[in-house]
Amino acid sequence: MEIEVWSDEFGVRWELVELSYGEGSEFLIRERNSLDVLDGDGREGLAILARFNTRESAEAYLYEEGFEPSPRST
Repeated sequence: MEIEVWSDEFGVRWELVELSYGEGSEFLIRERNSLDVLDGDGREGLAILARFNTRESAEAYLYEEGFEPSPRST
């Protein structure tokens, strides 16, 4: 599983999740509820917003919604 963080101009963060590699991959767009993380329930509060069969269609959706890939921290 691979997770990329994308954010919009307001600081909202969505995750692009690749569930498997190669043919038959599935991609999810998900959002974490930051309030759940704050109160210690970090594993709760994941909302699946969309599912795609290709990375290109998932990325196109994110761009259309105003999101850009977040730079990786080093």
